Amino acid sequence: MEKFKSKKTNLKKEIFILFIIVFILVYYYLFNNTNVLNKYFNNYFKIEKDYNIKSRLLYESLNKIVSLNDINNYKEPEEIIFINKNENVKNETLEPQVYIYNTHDTEKYAIPYISDYSITPTVKIASYIFKEHLNNNGIGVIVENKKIKNYLTKHNLNYYGCYDASRSYIKSASKKNKFKILIDLHRDSVKYKQTLYQKDNKKYARVMLVVTTKHKNYKKNLKFAEYINSSLEKDYKGLSRGIYKRSDVIFNQDLNPNAILIELGGVDNQIDELNNTLEILSKIIKEYLGESNG
Repeated sequence: MEKFKSKKTNLKKEIFILFIIVFILVYYYLFNNTNVLNKYFNNYFKIEKDYNIKSRLLYESLNKIVSLNDINNYKEPEEIIFINKNENVKNETLEPQVYIYNTHDTEKYAIPYISDYSITPTVKIASYIFKEHLNNNGIGVIVENKKIKNYLTKHNLNYYGCYDASRSYIKSASKKNKFKILIDLHRDSVKYKQTLYQKDNKKYARVMLVVTTKHKNYKKNLKFAEYINSSLEKDYKGLSRGIYKRSDVIFNQDLNPNAILIELGGVDNQIDELNNTLEILSKIIKEYLGESNG
């Protein structure tokens, strides 16, 4: 019996020693052969040493819907993502016609696709996706990247001062640009079954268009909302949740005849669903601008 135990013990020692030898060889090979590591990163992560890895992974996770430049410009509350100067970004020389802002810029969506990168998709990221689709349709866009919270803190305002903040940002941006459309992009708080739309095995985030009637020129805004709503109903019946009129507030819609608040999806919608809807909205806006200019 003692002899058997001794053989068993020796076998364990030999396996352990073999494991150590293999480990040392693998370690030596990997960390002394930089070509192996470089090949691995280039083939699987498609990044270079000077790229910010987190930005690149987020960029890839969004299927390059949003430009890497916009991702780098987007700052989470507790972090800054730096830009790589060598990255090729899209030409942004289009004259801005659309101004997209987020009065409630911290509203969040579902996070399964990019939660591994510690970045939660918000209406701000959705705004950059919107911008990308509009750019692809030849429409210049400015997305407001100043945080609402900064304005509230500076002016000692509470949450109800959010529209004062966005109003200030709109006026500031409008001094340098003649915007034809103002879009306040929000996320609704209703359940998934109310914000999910499906057609041809493709999922979309439903939208609700909000128009305020408290100012004298609201009919022009209402006409713009009706155009979007009817266009959606034409080919994607049910994608729009309709037009919601508010008579108790202004929501800064007195600042432009084509101002609108869009509730894009809800708390459970995912990035791909938002993207699919924004692609459609971008085409509708292109058609609207074409008719308006004509």
